[in-house]
Amino acid sequence: MRRYQRLLNYTTFTLTLSYEIIGPILPVYIYSVLGASESEVGILVSLTAVASALSRIPASMLAVRRNALRILVLGITLNTVALLGYAISTTPWMLGIFRVLQGVTFALNYTLTLSLASLIMAPEEARKSVANYTAYVALGLWTGPAIGVALSYLMDLRLLMASASLISLIAVLLGAAFAKTRPPLWEESYYSKITSSMIKDVLREPLLLPTLLYLLYSITIGGVFAYGPLKASIELGIPDHLILAIFTGYYLITYITRTILSRYVGRINIVRFLEVSMASCAIGALIAGLAPSTSFFIIGLYLVAMAHGLTFPLTAAITAHVVRPNLRILGNSIYLTSWDVGNLFGPIIIALLLNAIPLSTAFASLCIYPAIAVILASRLVKILST
Repeated sequence: MRRYQRLLNYTTFTLTLSYEIIGPILPVYIYSVLGASESEVGILVSLTAVASALSRIPASMLAVRRNALRILVLGITLNTVALLGYAISTTPWMLGIFRVLQGVTFALNYTLTLSLASLIMAPEEARKSVANYTAYVALGLWTGPAIGVALSYLMDLRLLMASASLISLIAVLLGAAFAKTRPPLWEESYYSKITSSMIKDVLREPLLLPTLLYLLYSITIGGVFAYGPLKASIELGIPDHLILAIFTGYYLITYITRTILSRYVGRINIVRFLEVSMASCAIGALIAGLAPSTSFFIIGLYLVAMAHGLTFPLTAAITAHVVRPNLRILGNSIYLTSWDVGNLFGPIIIALLLNAIPLSTAFASLCIYPAIAVILASRLVKILST
């Protein structure tokens, strides 16, 4: 692995760690330390997703207009400011301002790091580079919550928020070191000036199908993370500490799956593996939703985890293949917006269904979306052959 590739992956890992280390604890911090009501907690937690969905495409256009390497360092720096803002907030709505800021930085940082993962490598190495990148994201997703919960026993929650900002500061330093390497292929593929026809050009790319597949998958993931813990607690009576352990195992499986995939991604039939991934997601959501016991819930959830490990790197690699380098940042912003939208709509759909059907049935209905994706995925063969 080249030095600049390692620096990008280390930057991505520490950035993800800074996001995720406060994930399980943030609602408790807002409620118990800042004195928010239960309804305010829900609104404040969701602000980041809303801000990310609304800002991802405009932020990517800014990055294309300017020096994207410097914009990445700026984005990570603003994430550090947002996390420090959590620590110094004295009211729930003061924290809300920093939640919006972090949503914007989330959209910007991950659009740029994903784009860079493919743009700094030769085209024939891009698929493996993207898979390696997603493995480092998964490593942060796995270790972040576990470290956060452990630290919550050692320090007060306000200090924990400050600790997350220190981790993000490390990501700033790594990002600055990466920017100074100026990978040679980046210079060839990056266009610093945006043209008036760029949006039309990127929409002409065969981007719609992988974006739609990722949206269908993201709806299910959004529903699983919003209502999986509720299903486990209310219907199965699983204690809170075990729920946390189960979801830590979920991210461990995601990380292991992506690590294995990164080694073999150049040799596999990417469409067939994507079909398997979507099928695993559909079957897992169905089993977890209808699970009569803890063991069946875990089996179903971990089938979804395997899909979580496969779907992002596979669809991201397809997007890198079908979108030209000079349109890659803007193309990835459209592709990743489907993640934001799916994570917003998944919980909303379940919430609406709960007015008519039980939680177990509503949760199981999440299998519909990846099942549709299995049917549509075969159409990628034609796109990838062009």
